[in-house]
Amino acid sequence: MYIDFAINTTDINDAEAKQLIADVIAYPVDSITVPYYLLRLTKGILHNKNKEVLLSSFIDYPLGISDIKTRRFAIEQSQKLDVNAIDISIPQNLATNRKYDKIREDIKYTLEFCGEHNITVRYILEYRFFDHHCLKKICEIFDDFGIRYVYPSTGYFLDNLADNILASIFLYQNSKDLNVICTGNMWQKKHFETIKKSGLFGFRTYSLYSLKNFVESNLDAKL
Repeated sequence: MYIDFAINTTDINDAEAKQLIADVIAYPVDSITVPYYLLRLTKGILHNKNKEVLLSSFIDYPLGISDIKTRRFAIEQSQKLDVNAIDISIPQNLATNRKYDKIREDIKYTLEFCGEHNITVRYILEYRFFDHHCLKKICEIFDDFGIRYVYPSTGYFLDNLADNILASIFLYQNSKDLNVICTGNMWQKKHFETIKKSGLFGFRTYSLYSLKNFVESNLDAKL
């Protein structure tokens, strides 16, 4: 199962972040996602530890309300620090107003730059803000542009695991080839068992405690 560890707190200092990242990469994580200000530090730790972990940067997180040029500038700055991926919030205001042509324009603009620099694009939704029709339409747009990775929620707000899993399954069932990474709050073995049974691609956690519990639950054949 794919595991992404994300740091989305704004009150962590460099020393705390350095220790946390070092602790995280001691476990079999596939990717680490951090805000821009932690990219250089994270990159240095991965390099020093010789770890093959995908490094991703949050873009327009968590609200997805910046204009298209501001989002592009943030991507360009992240690329200068050699990220492998970006985790970009869907333009929430455009989705809420059903401006699907504008969403397509935003995705195309993003993919043009990321394609040139071999950066994987992963989109972040906030499923509770959209009805089923809107989510289906967004899935269609992702399929049209070949978007492969999606998160059902930002993880920035309180989120029920059961609802998150249902939203994740809905996204998977209404797309051709989406890898859905569950973002619900999980920390117990029964939670991880539920994720495994759901057949989803992977999960994101923001907690070292949760990551440790997943490994100790020994549910993944690669562990």
